[in-house]
Amino acid sequence: MNWDSVGAIAELLGAIGVIGSLIYVASQVRASTVASKVESKLRLTQNMVDYGDLLISSPELNKIMIDGRKSIETLSKSEYLQFSNLALKACWYLSSGLFVYQQTSISDDDWHELRTIATYWCASRGFQEWWVTRGRLSFTGKFAAFIDQEIEIANDAGKLNT
Repeated sequence: MNWDSVGAIAELLGAIGVIGSLIYVASQVRASTVASKVESKLRLTQNMVDYGDLLISSPELNKIMIDGRKSIETLSKSEYLQFSNLALKACWYLSSGLFVYQQTSISDDDWHELRTIATYWCASRGFQEWWVTRGRLSFTGKFAAFIDQEIEIANDAGKLNT
């Protein structure tokens, strides 16, 4: 066997090694992507559960949310601040959900679940009042445009809930 043959065999073995490494890296990237999507879904679900638990554990806070959704005009200053914090918390949650959806870290089905929460809030007179006076000042960009659009859809469809 001459040196040219040895060199060709070495190059072939090197190419096989590179291909094997690329296949391994691709499988690791795929596994990491799946793990990231699972983590995003679990985190969003935990946020939803925590928010629900907050309202369940405090009937007074739940009543403020219900009354505030009807109209912020009927709330005392203290109640308004609590309602505002509830609405902010919901918007932060929805904003992060929109972000991970746009990054394709959650599925269309997962986004549908979150969007129904946005629809719930945006279809209420009190949230719309809060959004105009306070909420819109706290958010910009794609999320603010999304909420504006959801409010417009609710109003156009005559879905304003009190």
